[in-house]
Amino acid sequence: MIRRSSPGRAAPRRLALRTLALGLILALGATACGSADTEPTLTAERPPAPTSTTSLVAPAPAAVDPAPEPPTTTAIPLSRTTEPTILVTAPPAAPGTEAGDPAVPPPFLPDVPLPDEFDDPGSTVLPPAELPPPPPPTAAPSTAPPWEPVTILTSRDDVNSIIPVYDAPNGTRLAFPDGDLWSYTFRRNRLVARVLQGAEGDEWVQVELPVRPNGVRGWVRAEHFNWSTVSHHVLINVSDRSVALYEGDNLITSTRAIVGKPATPTPTLSGFLVEKLPNHSQQNGSIVLGDWILMLSFFSEALNSFGGGLPRIALHGTHIPERVGEALSNGCIRIPNDIVETIARQAPLGTVVNIVA
Repeated sequence: MIRRSSPGRAAPRRLALRTLALGLILALGATACGSADTEPTLTAERPPAPTSTTSLVAPAPAAVDPAPEPPTTTAIPLSRTTEPTILVTAPPAAPGTEAGDPAVPPPFLPDVPLPDEFDDPGSTVLPPAELPPPPPPTAAPSTAPPWEPVTILTSRDDVNSIIPVYDAPNGTRLAFPDGDLWSYTFRRNRLVARVLQGAEGDEWVQVELPVRPNGVRGWVRAEHFNWSTVSHHVLINVSDRSVALYEGDNLITSTRAIVGKPATPTPTLSGFLVEKLPNHSQQNGSIVLGDWILMLSFFSEALNSFGGGLPRIALHGTHIPERVGEALSNGCIRIPNDIVETIARQAPLGTVVNIVA
């Protein structure tokens, strides 16, 4: 038999249960929200980044473009490699060149290796019987050759890539026998070029380039370069075997020099200074090259390669200053170390170098 409670007894019991439930709810709410003393306040300071490693399921982020990668110095071409190109085997309108002349074959290595003779300084000193007769003594030049300042382009520090060269603005891409023109040298120095046409602010500029064949020129976009003007110039006379540095019309220093021997003569060309390499402790070469190596924009015309690399002509120091005035080099111009130091310190990159006979 089921016993039923009377209505009079059930009502107070239900009221007590409801009161207890309400009290529990209020207590739980106070625990979750905290007391008035711990209530958070708004500040203008950015909170520190969380350091907890607690694994939480984060909401899916909105679809956005990924953050760009930081810039690097990885070499990336500035233009398509599928462009049609014209192989440059001689400067435009170079005298004595024919359309069917073969291209200069490329070397195997960059222009940094040195032949074995540089490991043995004695091997670079030819015996007197193999030397041409010395020239008569010459006095320091009293007047400067005709001269005008030149404009030089130097690749910007944030450009680390191939520099496309064209035969005209928006023209056909040029290709060179030794490969692409880069914005920096093998030794990570900046590319230097001499302006032939154009002015600062132009989109395109025609330049003379420090690549083979000697004297090659082309059009590049000016946005990849910084501009400067150079008033220094060097005159090298292979007949007198002399070197003179000028700033405008003022002679700074002059000296006798060692020039190329008959089998590998110093080329009579006009170019410019493209790289200055200190060699006081022989970190860039050997004792044979003296205290400084001043790389020029042109190359030997008697050698296709040198020590497995490019036969670039340089103006550098010497370990045999007593032999200045002789012709015994492989085409480079060697001068006493104190004079090459003066030129290295005073002549900026882009300094014009004229070699005459």
